[in-house]
Amino acid sequence: MNQILYTNNQKRKGGPLELKTIFLIFAILCIVFGLILAGVAGFNMLKNKQGGQKLPIVEILQEGAVLNLNITHDKSIDKIVYSWNQNAETVLQGMGRTEIQETISLPKGTNNLVLKVTDINNKTTTYQNTYTLPDGDVTNPEIELLVEGSKIKIVAKDETELDYIIYYWNDEDETTVEVREDSLQQIEEKIDILKGENTLTIVAVDKAGNEATKEQVFKGVKKPKIELGKDGTNLVITVTDEEGLQKVEYTLNGTEYSTDPQNTGTPLNRKELKITQPLAQGENKITIKAYNISGLEAEVSGEATI
Repeated sequence: MNQILYTNNQKRKGGPLELKTIFLIFAILCIVFGLILAGVAGFNMLKNKQGGQKLPIVEILQEGAVLNLNITHDKSIDKIVYSWNQNAETVLQGMGRTEIQETISLPKGTNNLVLKVTDINNKTTTYQNTYTLPDGDVTNPEIELLVEGSKIKIVAKDETELDYIIYYWNDEDETTVEVREDSLQQIEEKIDILKGENTLTIVAVDKAGNEATKEQVFKGVKKPKIELGKDGTNLVITVTDEEGLQKVEYTLNGTEYSTDPQNTGTPLNRKELKITQPLAQGENKITIKAYNISGLEAEVSGEATI
């Protein structure tokens, strides 16, 4: 019986101790959780503070004798200042832009560039790097393409001396044009535009081996064709186009005629149109204009006497 009473007393003592332990653990967990929350909040504040002080992003790509700058910032840029080897500074105005592309000429030899970007808050960030430009010609040729009617004019230029150009349509054979002795810095060549949509590729090479490539898609179309005929006292106008006619307009002795007098812009949806126009007694003057669906225009003028 004493043993039973002893055992019951132990159980009563153990109850309160276990509750205290639970409360203690719960309190510790609350404190730890609070510290974690405080830490996260502090981290977020620091992160936000750092995020509000973003630096300009400056990308510099060397191409031959020039450096191409690409500068972006989350704030408007006031100015860009650069110098070579800590010599005289050059200022480029930011004009409130957040994205700026500029070109800097690269001196011969090995030189140190110091570049400073200042934003509208007068915060200046400095970048510097070393660039090397070997002696000799390192500048690529320039290629320009000009459309002249149904032809393309290729113009290749170099600041020293060209060697040759190569051009080809799609995957066809190449055509090479060498530089002439009387025009060492420029090559010009005119070629026909192929019918349909085709890709023209041009490669220009100078005497130093520097190479430039240009690729462009052209859609070859021809102007409408206008033919005039006479049937007794009538003038017969025949207009044809490979792509399709948009409209035909003509003026006869001061009177204007059109297939689209209201200018609705609706195409004729045909590749050939024949118009029979009665002529007046005496001298008749006529001017015809034809437009195709690609926007090309043809014009013919004539006189007929009845």
